[in-house]
Amino acid sequence: MISLLSRLWRIPATGFGFLTFFTGGILFRLLVFPALNLLLRDARKRELTARSVVQVSFALFLRLLTLLQTLKLEVDPALKTRLKTEPLFVCASHPTLIDVVILHSLIGNANCIVKSALRDSFALSSPVKASGYIVNDSGPELIEDCCRSLALGDTLVVFPEGTRSAPGKPPRLHHGAAAVSLACGRSITPVRITCTPPALMKGVAWYQVPERKMTISVQAAPDIDVRPFLKLQNELGRPAAVRRLTQELKKRLFAQDHPLESRT
Repeated sequence: MISLLSRLWRIPATGFGFLTFFTGGILFRLLVFPALNLLLRDARKRELTARSVVQVSFALFLRLLTLLQTLKLEVDPALKTRLKTEPLFVCASHPTLIDVVILHSLIGNANCIVKSALRDSFALSSPVKASGYIVNDSGPELIEDCCRSLALGDTLVVFPEGTRSAPGKPPRLHHGAAAVSLACGRSITPVRITCTPPALMKGVAWYQVPERKMTISVQAAPDIDVRPFLKLQNELGRPAAVRRLTQELKKRLFAQDHPLESRT
């Protein structure tokens, strides 16, 4: 009975949370980001300020969902510290609708690759444009934009699957993340995001809440040093190195033979 009441509560609570999210996006479009454009003429300062605004707003959104008892969020303390203090190239698994929100809530200067549709979204286009996020329709310039972002000291967040994981299907990674790593000479910090019980997955509507409150866990696997793969690239060529690096990333994100970094 208690489980049923909890589930009945979490349906409207989840709806209220997402309504608040999109309402906030509209308010930012109408008030916050126009103000940033007026007050900050320097494009880089405007980007950094916009990203800080996104971080705070996303953290508040997750706090709201936690207070509404719709989810429990567990973040590896060592990873949380690194995200606050180091510019990283983060490649993460993508099981739920709010993975982007979770990671950006932990990073003050986060850049990411977004779908071009978000650039045209009424509620979300302003944060995307003001924060200088990289749009994935830029063709050959995409990798150059990623390298430029990393060189500036941004933490770049990429989801190598390209979209949310499909329930019951093995994960498939695109080669883009590996190509960026090799082109930029940057090691990868793999981040495993898991949701138990599964919820907010691809093909699962937000109102299809699980029987019990979902727990989303965010943990880091050991970094992938790019140097051996750069050597491999010199020996066997770029396509072979990209494939090998993608395979290694997939192992660290989804296989069990790579232990997670110990908590502190």
